Amino acid sequence: MGDTYLVRKLEKLAASLERLSLPADSPVLVDRIDQLKHVLERMRHTTAGEVRIVALGANSSMKSTTLRLLLGRNDVFSVGPGAVSAVSTELRLVQDDGPTGPPEYSVVTLTEEGARRRARRLLELDEDDPRSLEELSRVAHPHVGLVQEMLEAVPRLGYGETLSMEQLAAREGSLTFSSGRGTPFIARVSARLQVPAEVWPLDWAAGRSVVIVDIPGTRMGGALEDVVIAETQSRAHIALLTVACGGGTQFETPRTAPDPHCVFVATRLDAVDNPSNANSLRVLETSIASMVRDIGVAGRPGRETRVASVSGPWAAPDEAAWVAFDPDNPHIWKTAQLAREQWRAAAWDPSGATGGQLRLAVEGALADGGVGRLRALIAELADKDTAHVDSQEFEQLIEEGIRLLKEAGAHVPAAGKLKLQEAAARDDARPIADLRRIAREQADTVVYAADAWSKVRLALEQTGAGGRANADALQPLRGLDIGALSATAINGTRLELTEALASWWASHTREDLADGAPWTRLTAPFGPDADDGERQARADADAAAAAQVDGMAGRLLHQLAGRHGADGGTAHRPAARLYFRQVARAREELARLLERMLVDTFEPAVVLTQKALGELLVQQRLALVSATGPVAVLNQIGAELQQLSTARAGSA
Repeated sequence: MGDTYLVRKLEKLAASLERLSLPADSPVLVDRIDQLKHVLERMRHTTAGEVRIVALGANSSMKSTTLRLLLGRNDVFSVGPGAVSAVSTELRLVQDDGPTGPPEYSVVTLTEEGARRRARRLLELDEDDPRSLEELSRVAHPHVGLVQEMLEAVPRLGYGETLSMEQLAAREGSLTFSSGRGTPFIARVSARLQVPAEVWPLDWAAGRSVVIVDIPGTRMGGALEDVVIAETQSRAHIALLTVACGGGTQFETPRTAPDPHCVFVATRLDAVDNPSNANSLRVLETSIASMVRDIGVAGRPGRETRVASVSGPWAAPDEAAWVAFDPDNPHIWKTAQLAREQWRAAAWDPSGATGGQLRLAVEGALADGGVGRLRALIAELADKDTAHVDSQEFEQLIEEGIRLLKEAGAHVPAAGKLKLQEAAARDDARPIADLRRIAREQADTVVYAADAWSKVRLALEQTGAGGRANADALQPLRGLDIGALSATAINGTRLELTEALASWWASHTREDLADGAPWTRLTAPFGPDADDGERQARADADAAAAAQVDGMAGRLLHQLAGRHGADGGTAHRPAARLYFRQVARAREELARLLERMLVDTFEPAVVLTQKALGELLVQQRLALVSATGPVAVLNQIGAELQQLSTARAGSA
């Protein structure tokens, strides 16, 4: 089916977008590219040939039940009270000879700009409002709770992520409001769904793909649902409009676009009062006929509307089958069977307002729950005016793609700007300055905090100014553990320097490009995934640096704490006279020794980090202007879309 050459071309264009490396500091560019990928995918599917069926209806209109019956599966869509979703779900039906497995869902979260755009619409703000999602979550508005839920979902679900249902559940996300958080943060959901030929043969599609799009149910105050429905722009060939006709629900026709042919699906007939009364049945049929006429008037010329009816309890062969289909509503079975008998005796008007369509629909529902008639109507409408719908869809997608390209191009960084970034990073001396500051602060902290100095000072004050110090007074200096002080300073410097380099890196480029940067290795050997050999090598290097300081400090403190006798023995004798200012001078010299060691230890990592960032910025600039960079790729896609637009305009 379709234009094979154009399909391949669109696949190549989409693949070129997938390979792009985009700057995370330009959320608008990331968002427009994400939307452009989706547009190209829709163009490819439209070109290849597909039948798109959209399901519309209010909450509690039995829309999910209708789709379950249509597909012959009860493992899709949530049914029952509380199963409210504000997510559009696209099911791409697959018919093959393999075993029927569970649906293969793909859940896509909003991009950063996409989340801000949805928040602005929920809060009824201008589209160009510049505030961040966090700022928008503080706006006083009745729907701000939905924006706050989006913000809360960001760290768990991530911007622009594609997740399986298992991954979504593991991150405490959900497609329904009742079973988790993060529903407002979901952009779209798609799934491949196997439908066995013996359940529903799809040969009526004549080789085209069959796609069912479940639109969120409408409800009073459903602001998120309204926004999501407005975001769903794909044209459909057939619209299934589920309307609950009993049980006290609101009797309202779902909103639908003017393009698709429609199947009015009457549901909840088991809750209709007294169908054996001719007047009651006439009122019901007249109301349905009025809505069917309204659907035709609101549509394009040539739109056709059919009437079907479905009932889940009537489709089940026995009570056990119904409980398996809808375990949350087992009590419905008995009342539904009583209603079924009443409908068998319905007082039909031979000249009913629907021209007999409602009667045929009910008879189909009584026979098999209405599944057979619904499938037959879909097959009948699938071949009517498909070229018109596909043409309108393709032209809309071309226009949308051209618009997105213009907006994306306005946010692609210029090569000149990247050169300035390179120069700014090269001239930024903060890393070395931070290292020197951190080394001095760490050295001063660990040396001056040692108890030995205050003990010596107290002892010297007790001997009197300039008095002779005895060995006991200077004993704390001989017990000073320089190795331990050095190890503490090394660890403190490593942690603080890592934070400083991370901040410096992020100020010049994307944080997500930090993987493998030299500064990330400062603490890596001590992480949970550290290699034992690497951890030991780091520990040995730290011990060697500490030992070096310990050796130099030993000679320094020896002059204060005593020296060997003339005979080379180990006995110590105090210096003749000692003032605390001499002790303070030794303390300061010790701190500077430790500071110098810290600078020498960590300076190579700082220099390597500066070099790595410079090389990365050069690579980004070269990638920007390369044949596979954003500029070339967007220009190529733009040229192809303009060519398609011109060709279609010329053939019109």
